[in-house]
Amino acid sequence: MNVGRALEKLNANAHTCLITAGKMGEFLESLLSHELKHFYALKVNGETRINTTISQQKPKHQYEVNAAGAKISTAQLEEISNYFLTTCQQGIGILTGSLPPETPTSTYQIITRKLQAQGGRAIIDAPVAILGNTLSCHPFLVKPNLHELEELQNKKLTSIEQIASEARRLTQQGPRNVCVSLGDKGAILTCQENSYYCRSPRIQMRSTVGAGDSMVAGLAYAFSQEQTPQQALKLAVACGAGTAKYPGTQLFTSEDIHDLSEQINIEILDI
Repeated sequence: MNVGRALEKLNANAHTCLITAGKMGEFLESLLSHELKHFYALKVNGETRINTTISQQKPKHQYEVNAAGAKISTAQLEEISNYFLTTCQQGIGILTGSLPPETPTSTYQIITRKLQAQGGRAIIDAPVAILGNTLSCHPFLVKPNLHELEELQNKKLTSIEQIASEARRLTQQGPRNVCVSLGDKGAILTCQENSYYCRSPRIQMRSTVGAGDSMVAGLAYAFSQEQTPQQALKLAVACGAGTAKYPGTQLFTSEDIHDLSEQINIEILDI
């Protein structure tokens, strides 16, 4: 949902697919109707989950309490997958977030292969257990954060050069592009041509909710417009930092993108 909301702010021609359940699902759809021009909600039994983010002021820290969502049947999974693939056609399809309880962890892998077979490109931003299954499918881009990259590669990474090197090794397992989000330190984008590092602009951070999703939206939009990897990384970091400026679930504005982009420089790492 947050990726869709962010793409809307970038004036992208985007469609969002999601699963809703119960009264909370109805409430969620009513909220989204004011922010998304195009979205499809598959209604299932149960209740849409509520996740809670707790912000601690001193010392500065953020905690997340994530609930389990509603279960879906095999037929319902096929229904929303088919809608996603039909709507995406030869465009960029973004598979993001966790899966409903008891849904096979190979689900994104299966959808990625079908998307590629019809000429589309897949971007994956998902928990490690799900993301790892998609690497061999050669997705267009994956976006782990630093902790997820460390878990995927089974090692601690302490320098920008180490992170970029492991991102490069990850591309050798299949993905064409790997973007590693580094929180307030910015992000690294490793692609076929080179690896690039972008420091985060200076902001007063209020919440990280939606910041990673905003980065994914920036990457997807830039690549859909055939922009360079450097331009894509710059937009992604501006989107993420712009969102982190605001409390709660509020996302960046067009003014944020303009102002923050002027502070952002891209470093070529030659890795």
